[in-house]
Amino acid sequence: MITIQLEIASNGIIKTVIDNNYNGAGAGLETRTVYETDDDPRFSNTSKFLYNICDDLGVNLGNKFDNNVLNFDVSWGSHYEPEVEELDSFIKELTAELKNLKQLKNDILEIENKNTK
Repeated sequence: MITIQLEIASNGIIKTVIDNNYNGAGAGLETRTVYETDDDPRFSNTSKFLYNICDDLGVNLGNKFDNNVLNFDVSWGSHYEPEVEELDSFIKELTAELKNLKQLKNDILEIENKNTK
Protein backbone atom coordinates (compact mmCIF):
# COMPACT_ATOMS: atom_id res chain seq x y z
CA MET A 1 0.00 0.00 0.00
CA ILE A 2 1.18 3.51 -0.76
CA THR A 3 0.79 6.22 1.87
CA ILE A 4 1.26 9.92 1.25
CA GLN A 5 2.04 12.23 4.15
CA LEU A 6 2.07 16.01 3.92
CA GLU A 7 3.81 18.19 6.48
CA ILE A 8 3.94 21.93 6.78
CA ALA A 9 7.49 23.30 6.83
CA SER A 10 8.54 26.83 7.70
CA ASN A 11 9.18 27.56 4.02
CA GLY A 12 6.82 25.17 2.22
CA ILE A 13 5.53 21.60 2.17
CA ILE A 14 7.22 18.25 2.76
CA LYS A 15 5.66 15.31 0.92
CA THR A 16 6.60 11.80 2.04
CA VAL A 17 5.56 8.80 -0.06
CA ILE A 18 5.81 5.44 1.70
CA ASP A 19 5.41 2.25 -0.33
CA ASN A 20 5.44 -0.95 1.75
CA ASN A 21 5.31 -3.21 -1.32
CA TYR A 22 7.77 -1.58 -3.72
CA ASN A 23 8.05 -3.47 -7.04
CA GLY A 24 5.58 -6.03 -5.70
CA ALA A 25 8.39 -7.76 -3.79
CA GLY A 26 7.40 -6.62 -0.31
CA ALA A 27 10.32 -4.21 -0.03
CA GLY A 28 9.80 -0.81 1.50
CA LEU A 29 10.56 2.52 -0.13
CA GLU A 30 10.24 5.99 1.33
CA THR A 31 10.81 9.17 -0.64
CA ARG A 32 10.66 12.75 0.60
CA THR A 33 10.24 15.84 -1.51
CA VAL A 34 10.42 19.39 -0.22
CA TYR A 35 8.45 22.01 -2.12
CA GLU A 36 9.69 25.46 -1.16
CA THR A 37 6.71 27.77 -1.58
CA ASP A 38 8.17 30.89 0.04
CA ASP A 39 9.85 33.22 -2.44
CA ASP A 40 8.15 31.40 -5.35
CA PRO A 41 7.04 34.40 -7.46
CA ARG A 42 5.70 32.46 -10.46
CA PHE A 43 4.27 29.64 -8.27
CA SER A 44 6.46 27.11 -10.08
CA ASN A 45 7.05 24.98 -6.95
CA THR A 46 3.39 25.22 -5.96
CA SER A 47 2.30 24.10 -9.43
CA LYS A 48 4.86 21.28 -9.37
CA PHE A 49 3.51 20.15 -5.99
CA LEU A 50 -0.10 20.14 -7.27
CA TYR A 51 0.82 18.19 -10.42
CA ASN A 52 2.92 15.68 -8.43
CA ILE A 53 0.28 15.09 -5.76
CA CYS A 54 -2.33 14.53 -8.50
CA ASP A 55 0.03 12.06 -10.17
CA ASP A 56 0.68 10.27 -6.86
CA LEU A 57 -3.06 9.97 -6.24
CA GLY A 58 -3.84 8.88 -9.80
CA VAL A 59 -5.99 11.92 -10.55
CA ASN A 60 -6.52 12.25 -14.30
CA LEU A 61 -5.71 15.79 -15.47
CA GLY A 62 -6.05 14.97 -19.17
CA ASN A 63 -3.29 14.80 -21.76
CA LYS A 64 -2.18 16.53 -24.94
CA PHE A 65 -4.69 14.56 -27.02
CA ASP A 66 -7.77 15.47 -24.95
CA ASN A 67 -10.07 18.39 -25.70
CA ASN A 68 -10.09 19.28 -21.99
CA VAL A 69 -7.00 19.40 -19.81
CA LEU A 70 -6.77 20.67 -16.25
CA ASN A 71 -3.93 23.18 -15.95
CA PHE A 72 -2.63 25.06 -12.96
CA ASP A 73 -1.93 28.42 -14.57
CA VAL A 74 -0.60 31.66 -13.18
CA SER A 75 -2.31 34.90 -14.14
CA TRP A 76 -2.81 38.42 -12.89
CA GLY A 77 -5.08 39.14 -9.96
CA SER A 78 -8.37 40.83 -10.78
CA HIS A 79 -7.22 44.13 -9.27
CA TYR A 80 -3.58 43.99 -10.38
CA GLU A 81 -2.46 46.93 -12.50
CA PRO A 82 0.33 45.74 -14.83
CA GLU A 83 3.21 47.84 -16.08
CA VAL A 84 3.38 48.81 -19.76
CA GLU A 85 6.22 46.31 -20.33
CA GLU A 86 4.10 43.50 -18.86
CA LEU A 87 1.20 44.45 -21.12
CA ASP A 88 3.48 44.53 -24.16
CA SER A 89 4.79 41.07 -23.30
CA PHE A 90 1.27 39.72 -22.76
CA ILE A 91 0.05 41.21 -26.06
CA LYS A 92 3.04 39.65 -27.86
CA GLU A 93 2.25 36.21 -26.37
CA LEU A 94 -1.45 36.48 -27.26
CA THR A 95 -0.63 37.64 -30.79
CA ALA A 96 1.65 34.62 -31.30
CA GLU A 97 -1.02 32.29 -29.91
CA LEU A 98 -3.67 33.83 -32.18
CA LYS A 99 -1.36 33.41 -35.19
CA ASN A 100 -0.84 29.73 -34.30
CA LEU A 101 -4.58 29.18 -33.93
CA LYS A 102 -5.30 30.81 -37.29
CA GLN A 103 -2.63 28.63 -38.92
CA LEU A 104 -4.11 25.51 -37.31
CA LYS A 105 -7.57 26.48 -38.58
CA ASN A 106 -6.21 27.00 -42.11
CA ASP A 107 -4.42 23.63 -41.99
CA ILE A 108 -7.62 21.87 -40.87
CA LEU A 109 -9.70 23.58 -43.56
CA GLU A 110 -7.10 22.65 -46.17
CA ILE A 111 -7.22 18.98 -45.12
CA GLU A 112 -11.03 19.02 -45.12
CA ASN A 113 -11.09 20.55 -48.61
CA LYS A 114 -8.73 17.84 -49.93
CA ASN A 115 -10.89 15.11 -48.39
CA THR A 116 -14.12 16.45 -49.94
CA LYS A 117 -12.73 16.59 -53.50
